Amino acid sequence: MLKVTEAQLEDLEKMYHGIREQILRFENATLPVCTRCGSHDTAEFSVGLIGRSINIAGSTTRIRLIANGPKPAAFFCNRCHNCYDGPEGNLAAGSTK
Repeated sequence: MLKVTEAQLEDLEKMYHGIREQILRFENATLPVCTRCGSHDTAEFSVGLIGRSINIAGSTTRIRLIANGPKPAAFFCNRCHNCYDGPEGNLAAGSTK
């Protein structure tokens, strides 16, 4: 879900050319539903904490940042905090539930 206003998107675009398109790409991405609870409120994992990625993650719930290291899974459920790799139902090692 988008967490910023149109004006905030414009301000971000002034600081980071092309960020609006990146945010909207995450926002409009078709992600697999949670394998545990069936929620559509899911996100892709992304590794790295730099200004641009922090602003993207602050703008949409469709991306979940981790500081560094390997991704725990491909996807994250914002509702039940399940980490999973896709519609096959794989629970990732280290899933929080």
